[in-house]
Amino acid sequence: MNHFLLFKEIKTLLFGSNLCGFNEEWKVQNFTFSEVSQLRYGLVQNKGGPCGVLAAVQGCVLKNLLFGGESRTTSIRELRPSDTFRSTCLIKAIADILWRAGGEEKAVVTLASGMQQFSPVGNYKADGVLETLILHKVTKYDDLVIFLQQNIHQFQTGPSGCILLTLSAVLSRSTDQVRKDFDMPTNCLIGAHGYCTQELVNLLLTGKAVSNVFNDMVELDSGNGNITLLKGITSRSDIGLLSLFEHYDVCQVGCYLKTPRYPIWVVCSESHFSILFSLQRDLLNDWKVERIFDLYYYDGLANQQKEIRLTVDTTQPGPGEKEKDLIPPLEHCIRTKWKDSFVDWNGTEPIL
Repeated sequence: MNHFLLFKEIKTLLFGSNLCGFNEEWKVQNFTFSEVSQLRYGLVQNKGGPCGVLAAVQGCVLKNLLFGGESRTTSIRELRPSDTFRSTCLIKAIADILWRAGGEEKAVVTLASGMQQFSPVGNYKADGVLETLILHKVTKYDDLVIFLQQNIHQFQTGPSGCILLTLSAVLSRSTDQVRKDFDMPTNCLIGAHGYCTQELVNLLLTGKAVSNVFNDMVELDSGNGNITLLKGITSRSDIGLLSLFEHYDVCQVGCYLKTPRYPIWVVCSESHFSILFSLQRDLLNDWKVERIFDLYYYDGLANQQKEIRLTVDTTQPGPGEKEKDLIPPLEHCIRTKWKDSFVDWNGTEPIL
């Protein structure tokens, strides 16, 4: 497939039409770390829109930062990494995301060349980014890491790092396969106002752009002998997901995402994605640890200046009926996993 036809197809997967393009929020978003001393692990988001990509990458960065070594215990020290170490964790995070999307056999890395690579024709809206891209296919994980080390500046300081990662993940998975992952062929990866859809977040977290967050597949009888297959998550994910939609009974997050391999969750709350994590590796496989534990919250968009540490106590009841209307959405998300738990914000103003 020539470059132009490929990017036409990619645009349709991304936006549902090749007459759409990336908005300014996406074009200026890269993977830059916070310089706030308590939050040096955190990726900074400039404006709304690509938060789903940033939160998914943030989760994978934290996995490498906190649990990349052999040690079973992690201390607060790990949250204040050196420039070199956090950059290494970003490289590994991107490598993991692309390798997983490529079925652990291959990856495609998309880089900006600074020169136009094809001339758009017909009904195609140029956006000044896609037209300059070159593709690199890699078939060994170690080569992928080395290639990303050599080009990480494009993701960290290049203006469109977020776009490069998204396209690399789509191409590693392949446009045909992404289309097959969707419940409906008309689904897309970027919705209204430039927000990431669940399909895009799932692609980055699990390697498959499926439309749902429940486990496995659900067969829906749509009458007249027609069965619609709704595709969910097929195995336990490294990084989890908690959703406010579950609190409102709109969806059910399956245990493959709710109980991931590492105690790190992307939080979906009111079309925004942020991150919750624990420093305790055993949180998910030892009920005694789950009695009282700390979760750290990070939101790259909120211009966060201080560490937010929540203490979750599953041994005492959460708020009663009276206080229901003033409960922060984040607490609702936490209680989709730890039902009726008590959440202490430890002096931080709760985010309403």
